[in-house]
Amino acid sequence: MLNLFSQILSIMEPRDLMDMFSLCMPELFECMISNTQLVHIFSSLLQSSKVYRPFADVLVSFLVCSKLDVLKNPDSPAAKLVLNLFRFIFGAVSKAPAEFERILQPHVLVIMEVCMKNATEVEKPLGYMQLLRTMFRALAGCKFELLLRDLIPMLQPCLNMLLTMLEGPTGEDMRDLLLELCLTMPARLSSLLPHLPRLMRPLVLCLKGSDDLVSLGLRTLEFWVDSLNPDFLEPSMANVMSEVILSLWSHLRPAPYPWGGKALQLLGKLGGRNRRFLKEPLALECKDNPEHGLRLILTFEPSTPFLVPLDRCINLAVAAVINKNSGMDAFYRKQSLKFLRVCLSSQLNLPGNVSDEGYTARQLSTTLVSAVDSSWRRSETSDIKVVEKY
Repeated sequence: MLNLFSQILSIMEPRDLMDMFSLCMPELFECMISNTQLVHIFSSLLQSSKVYRPFADVLVSFLVCSKLDVLKNPDSPAAKLVLNLFRFIFGAVSKAPAEFERILQPHVLVIMEVCMKNATEVEKPLGYMQLLRTMFRALAGCKFELLLRDLIPMLQPCLNMLLTMLEGPTGEDMRDLLLELCLTMPARLSSLLPHLPRLMRPLVLCLKGSDDLVSLGLRTLEFWVDSLNPDFLEPSMANVMSEVILSLWSHLRPAPYPWGGKALQLLGKLGGRNRRFLKEPLALECKDNPEHGLRLILTFEPSTPFLVPLDRCINLAVAAVINKNSGMDAFYRKQSLKFLRVCLSSQLNLPGNVSDEGYTARQLSTTLVSAVDSSWRRSETSDIKVVEKY
């Protein structure tokens, strides 16, 4: 019945259809919230070659003028319906780009302004960011000279907003969405040139992100490398060149990894520039204790062993022995010292057990030398004296 009803509407005179929907659009919107299957009618009309233009004009005007505020609560049924209808509209753009450019031209700037304003004011801006993503993807897929020219003044404020949100506390989903928006801004490359240095940080984050972001980052970087003069691109990438190259290297993996070939191709296109960063100091991770120094293997019935690291216990024991003014009872300090003796004897692989009295300096030096492999021993007695003194 929905298909039949859609076909009946699609053969109406465009002007009659436009007048009818202009009057009843608010009621239809409320009906679609309670019965989501009615959305199929709107989708069918946007695909109809006879009536898609007047219907799209009415629908976009209605959504932009009266329904953008519902996106302040992105989890509400109304917000989900608005986003779904916008997806239908922008999904039909490729059907007739020239016609849809004239339909969308009065509304695209309004959509961007409303989304940018609310993105920094509302508690949950996810709905507005999703609307921007839908619009950016549609505008990037077709050649809209008039629309892109109108959007040039909005590029810098939009980029400022996106980068500010990226620097703040955001969830992973929102962060991925912001990164995609940074690299898919609807503009010709010539219009993005002044902002290219600021786009390098989102590019690096994309290369380190999820599969979709990695794909977007590689495509974007390849487009820049192919389209821009190296003398212009290299200064723009100077601050992040090391991170870009290291990110590309991290994707050099054999099949079936999907990005290995593309990363290798990009490194080849960069030529000698992919090695210049080697003269710069790299930001390496440093760990004071990369591994646990001492661990116990405990086993309980039914014979399930697990490892217990003792590093923290050793640190506490050392602090108890060294800090005489800590106010700790002498009994606990003595127990700490005994614990340290046992740990040291196990690490040094000393023969026998360590008694409460421990070793004298002479006994310790003799034991240490006897425990060392004979191939490592040296004939000089100075080493023994040093150990004995220690």
